[in-house]
Amino acid sequence: MKARVRFGPAGVPIQCKGNSTLEGVKCCKELGLDAMEMEFVQGVRLGKKAAEEIGKTAKELDISLSSHAPYFINFCSKDKTKITTSARNLKQAAEITNAAGGRITVFHPGYYQGQTSEEAYKAALKNIRDVACWAREKKIKTLLGAETVGKKSQFGGFEEAVRLSKAINGVVPVLDFAHLHARRDFNFRTADDYRKMFDILEKEIKGYVKNFHFHFSEIEYSEKGERHHLVLGEKNEPPLEPLLRVIVENGYSGTIICETPQIDIDAQNMQKKYNKMVNKK
Repeated sequence: MKARVRFGPAGVPIQCKGNSTLEGVKCCKELGLDAMEMEFVQGVRLGKKAAEEIGKTAKELDISLSSHAPYFINFCSKDKTKITTSARNLKQAAEITNAAGGRITVFHPGYYQGQTSEEAYKAALKNIRDVACWAREKKIKTLLGAETVGKKSQFGGFEEAVRLSKAINGVVPVLDFAHLHARRDFNFRTADDYRKMFDILEKEIKGYVKNFHFHFSEIEYSEKGERHHLVLGEKNEPPLEPLLRVIVENGYSGTIICETPQIDIDAQNMQKKYNKMVNKK
């Protein structure tokens, strides 16, 4: 199968006249994009019937759907109420995403809150595994995507996200390159910097590079990590073109969701750069 990378916005395109998810899917097609992340970050407010209609349209238009679960998730917490709320939020997002035919629901794993990385990992492992088991029992095909985080106070660095995905069936890492760069898990400057990361992925997670799920934007950051996302070309941190070059050279496939302030405009810019490299190969 020929390598292919899909590009799309994190949410309804800003160029879209409407603001519903269904209108966003149609707008992505009009803009020449082929992916879209449904944003449930403030809560899941989409019913199953509407999700099924969105999924039907997305399939007809060849738009790959994913979603971002609510921000109100902390699987490392020692508070049982917060764990219950976290599980409920992720389950709701996964269930509705599954109804829409979405491949993956992205979530932030949690916070250290005075715990060591190992302590936080053990808590996250147990609590996320419970949700993954629930998903299998419900025959939910949507994967749970542990996103790499952007602040040093958060649990979910590169190694932690990869470790979770290896330990839990149905969980995969979602690499956010801006977060990885801001948190200093990697210092992305050149193609070789990206190659080192991909070498680890190829070794640790079989098949991941053939169907990856990434987030990309440039970023403003401090010693504590992420501050805010930037549009493409504003700072060139992390740089996009070396990443795309490595993806094209190695025939990797997957989806890149744009999280810049210009979610759809920059998704189109990413797509153009990628297509230009593919055509030159």
